[in-house]
Amino acid sequence: MQAWPSLSDLVAELPIPPGVALGRLRHDEVPTLVRSLAAWFPDIVVGAESRHLREAFYFEQTALEGNDDPSILPIVARAAGEIVALVTFERNKDARTLTSPMGAVSPAYRGSGLGVLGYPMMERLGRAIGAELLLVYVTLKAPHEQKLAERSGFRLAGIIPGHDRDMVRPGEIRRVYEAVYVKLLGDAALVEAPAMEALTPTTRRLFELLSASPGSDSPRG
Repeated sequence: MQAWPSLSDLVAELPIPPGVALGRLRHDEVPTLVRSLAAWFPDIVVGAESRHLREAFYFEQTALEGNDDPSILPIVARAAGEIVALVTFERNKDARTLTSPMGAVSPAYRGSGLGVLGYPMMERLGRAIGAELLLVYVTLKAPHEQKLAERSGFRLAGIIPGHDRDMVRPGEIRRVYEAVYVKLLGDAALVEAPAMEALTPTTRRLFELLSASPGSDSPRG
């Protein structure tokens, strides 16, 4: 896989709201970003997204401005010099996959169009670095994120019971269902479909259902 690309190439021609600019996260912005996320989304104190509330996560694991080596890339949106949104992308060089662990928009900028930029940005980024598969986990608390993934050309690949921890009600933490959506960027001809005789009846029924779903690009055995 390739190195993280120039951000100017990545965001060119995207419908960025007026007065907003996208950029790499800087070292000096980390403390402020962490405080902002805690205020925007108090529920992410648990689960996979909670790492975004720890300053050490950014300093130790992410590709902050000037450092392209780490596997997690944080991109922020700024308006009037303040961060108003964050999206993170994570690459797996061995599997040639790209995921997006979290996207967050300030309440003041929800409805501005920032929230829908994540999927086109992810696809551009994936193609730029040579990813062959895009992979996202989507909440089932409301249909909005599912619709957004489907409109962006991602297809449902499964539903995982208890995939993550979430604060479902104030003070009540439960394991929750999440959907996994995928988009193939590589050559579909190079994807090896399973032999039907290798599948149990239950697995085969699910495989056939998912392969027949709208927008499916799964090769069939």
